[in-house]
Amino acid sequence: MTRFINPAQVVAQTGLMQAQVVADLGCGNGFYVLPAAQMVGERGTVYAVDVMEEKLGATVSIANQFGFKNVRVVKADLTRPLLNIPESSCDLVIVSNILHEIKSKEPLIRNIYRILKTGGRLAAVEWKRTAAPFGPPLNQRIEQQALEITFMQAGFRKVKEMQADNYHYAVLFEK
Repeated sequence: MTRFINPAQVVAQTGLMQAQVVADLGCGNGFYVLPAAQMVGERGTVYAVDVMEEKLGATVSIANQFGFKNVRVVKADLTRPLLNIPESSCDLVIVSNILHEIKSKEPLIRNIYRILKTGGRLAAVEWKRTAAPFGPPLNQRIEQQALEITFMQAGFRKVKEMQADNYHYAVLFEK
């Protein structure tokens, strides 16, 4: 049986704590938003950032359904400066399965760097570059080593590889 990625398990490996601030960039339907909102608790904040209105709507309704009042939705194009989140305000930034969709990664990486506190962490999750019955085409997937080099060249330090599933890899970086 194939086990699909468990967002709560991934978030748990980041060292996220109560009252911290998280930004999920390209949050989609809130896959990582809910476990992050639960972990930071009511004194924490989770920014759910996406360019698509309907994805943000789905995130809001599921957060409300679970009673999370600590989720803030931000509609933003991640290839433009992300000014709705204060500089150096985030303890953790999550980018999951969006890097392969973004042609020019520099603006996104600049946004991540700007909103992360010094010592803040970045959890990057991407599709493994192996054939799978779903997910993006193989030629669009990013090799883990290439992803690591991209972030390390941008000033991030690799902390560790995290457990994901058979189809994804997950890496934790620090600013």
